[in-house]
Amino acid sequence: MASYILRRILATIPVVLFVMLFVFSLLYITPGDPAAILAGDQATQAEIEAIRTDLGLDRSFPVRFVEWSTGVMQGDFGTSIFTQLPVSKMIL
Repeated sequence: MASYILRRILATIPVVLFVMLFVFSLLYITPGDPAAILAGDQATQAEIEAIRTDLGLDRSFPVRFVEWSTGVMQGDFGTSIFTQLPVSKMIL
């Protein structure tokens, strides 16, 4: 019984990693620039770049994925860009 449970847990790890990669990559799949959308129509290029830097969108995909997945595994889901509240508190 214990070996069955261990095998099931080990089989779950690749599935969880794939789902995490898929969810994270949705940002890149969707059209448009998130920083430009948040900045609005009247924003200057400097304001958009400041938002991009603040959100970490200027870093590479692998670096951002590792930072994000490490935070998620520690229970840190980040901060909402709309309410500025921790997402974990909003979920609760």
